[in-house]
Amino acid sequence: MHLFENVICFPKSAALLILLVITVLLGGCGHSQGSRHTWAPSLIFSTYLGGSRAYGPGVIALTFAQNTAADAGGNTYVTGATQVYDLPVLNAWQPGPYPDSTRSAFVAKYDPVGRLLWCTYLGGNGQNIGVGIAAMPDGGVAVAGLTISDSSGPFPTMNAYQANNNGLSDYFVTVFDEDGNMRYSTYLGGSDVEGELGYCFADDSNNGNNISVDAQGLVYFTGLTNSGGGAGAIKFPITDNAVQPEIGGLTDAFLCIIDPDQRGESSLIYSSFFGGDKEEKGHAIKVSADGTHITMVGYTKSSNFPATPNAYRDHASPPGYTSNGFVAQFTSSLPGDPSSQYTNRYATYLGADSSEARDDTYAVALGPDGLIEVTGRTESADFPMVPPSIPTIYNSATYLKPNVSGDEPYLVKIDPSLEREASLVYSTFLGGGSPDGNVPPNVGGGAFCTGIAVDSKGMAYVGGETSSLGVEYTASGEPVEAPSLFPFTVDALFPALQGSYDAILMQIDTGGATLDYSTFLGGKENDRTYGLDVDPAGNIIMSGLTFSSDFPLKNPAQTWPGNTGNQNAFITKIGR
Repeated sequence: MHLFENVICFPKSAALLILLVITVLLGGCGHSQGSRHTWAPSLIFSTYLGGSRAYGPGVIALTFAQNTAADAGGNTYVTGATQVYDLPVLNAWQPGPYPDSTRSAFVAKYDPVGRLLWCTYLGGNGQNIGVGIAAMPDGGVAVAGLTISDSSGPFPTMNAYQANNNGLSDYFVTVFDEDGNMRYSTYLGGSDVEGELGYCFADDSNNGNNISVDAQGLVYFTGLTNSGGGAGAIKFPITDNAVQPEIGGLTDAFLCIIDPDQRGESSLIYSSFFGGDKEEKGHAIKVSADGTHITMVGYTKSSNFPATPNAYRDHASPPGYTSNGFVAQFTSSLPGDPSSQYTNRYATYLGADSSEARDDTYAVALGPDGLIEVTGRTESADFPMVPPSIPTIYNSATYLKPNVSGDEPYLVKIDPSLEREASLVYSTFLGGGSPDGNVPPNVGGGAFCTGIAVDSKGMAYVGGETSSLGVEYTASGEPVEAPSLFPFTVDALFPALQGSYDAILMQIDTGGATLDYSTFLGGKENDRTYGLDVDPAGNIIMSGLTFSSDFPLKNPAQTWPGNTGNQNAFITKIGR
């Protein structure tokens, strides 16, 4: 029962509540000079998802949402992981955790106003986590994640390409129909480790949405593998038409395409390694509706990452650097056909070209113009920027220094049809970094973004977290240093940091020059956004984790925080 249906629950000071009401009623009037207002923020729904009964002695009762997706009907899907018996399951395909499980994946679906339609556990024994999620064109949903479930308590499979766990940890891909019935489910991996080395199943080790779906219903996903085969080991599954048939280093990213309408071996349409001589990980993937263009992002530590000649930067940073992000786009000649040929159209290092580079690219979206937009984190003061003649929100952050400062988020737009420097359409810091990495009550500890979406008008939205205090944003036509405080706009739902760290949402205009909207989101404890999507009406869907017992709610399907003082999932829909 929705105990507080149609009531906004913001357990903050009366002053903040009054400010919120005035802001909404006035539609954000009274902006700072130069600021532009495009939509008045309002909550459509916001809910907890979690429970309080831990799996067993010594197990913490926690739940977190890793990613979210919206379908054509405005429904919301969410996946993540839980260690509780009492998730609010409904119409569940798997009503409870598998015996001996220490962590289960879950999948839930909400209608456009936040009513829970179905919620299911998903997993076998050991650890399981849902990492990525994408809506199917027929109303169902595809989920990708990680599992160590083996033959003693297997992950549920159906029509599988790979019916068993081949190694220490494997990926899984599972597809449900619109009513929550399983259509397809498979393991995918070799005999070594898929996912983080040490097979870490924590929320902060799987940033980005690692799955995407095209208009045919083909499923594309990426991640990390070190299953290169050899000496009797099982190699990560690779198809004959792979762009890169052999592993390049310790770990590689990969690109896989699955047709869930097929069975067994015929369901794996394409699979390829992608990486250089050291380490790569694919964090996120996005495919064009027609399946012809597939874009992956992640990180690289390799000296010979397979960059293309037209890359913005085709060479590694000088020795000593920690990491760079990467952006890669592949083309498919016949999407869905096993005979399709794949071409590495554009692949670039993204980050500082210095021995102190520390950068990562977490999330990717494709705009209505087909161009690539990415976000992530950097501690590099010399992260690549466009020339000062091209307007940006912030074009410098001189206080950043690896392993000293806090992270800062960025937004980059790339045109892969152009060459070298011309391919960088815009690049901007987003503020909220920190000179020294301190947390309040000092200057703040930094910020980063793990979710991105672009609406039909080309507006970009990014979500993540910050532990920085706030400063009101003012637009400028001149090059501006990014503030070491998080920039919020005057119409923010929350114009101040609520806890030690908060979830954040930012809207950037189509040219990348103006921060149109920015807000903190959270309660008095800690909150973080991982997943972000835009529905067909332009509403923003956010999901993540919260430690707060006073997270802002509206029309909640679950009014209580599950296990107070520990991680619970949240799902929030913000209207235009």
